[in-house]
Amino acid sequence: LGDRGFSNYKVSHYTDVMKMSKDITAAEAGFLEPVATVVSGAKKLRIKPAETVVVIGAGTMGLLNAQVAKAFGARVIISELTEKKLSRAREMGIAEVIDAKSNNPVEEVMRLTDGKGADAVIAAVGNTIAYKQGYEMLKKMEGRFLLFAAGYPQPEMQINPNEIHYRRLEIIGTMNADVADFVDAAFMISNID
Repeated sequence: LGDRGFSNYKVSHYTDVMKMSKDITAAEAGFLEPVATVVSGAKKLRIKPAETVVVIGAGTMGLLNAQVAKAFGARVIISELTEKKLSRAREMGIAEVIDAKSNNPVEEVMRLTDGKGADAVIAAVGNTIAYKQGYEMLKKMEGRFLLFAAGYPQPEMQINPNEIHYRRLEIIGTMNADVADFVDAAFMISNID
């Protein structure tokens, strides 16, 4: 079970128990830990209302990242290759969706942002090509790039350190969540449609 989990009985300290709506299903409540890790990353990324956030990957964690970025007030764009995931992302209606198999996602992000680029990019897949594209999608100055997912085999990331310096870019890693993130995630799951 780890620190959190489902069981018939467990004695826990009150600070380890998250209040959630009684109107949600157990399946929805089961997303507490994944949503908490996404909230942790969003806080590190410092998402602000009206910013443009690109999420690369529309799997479960990519879609959760998109939903949380939207809840933080961002305009969200999702880039994905797989048709099934593209369809799911479109059905959810939380973001503009780029078919990265049929379109150059970097060019599409630039087109959708009138050449500005993304304020922030979340790599929800651990992949060399996704990292390259995400870096290229960032706005010219002070863009932020969150590496949400690890990849195996280990992806490569070729970045010019001078560019990071002169463009004041941030490359941010994230993993896990703290109690405050769990509290925020429980509120979001319980209260945000």
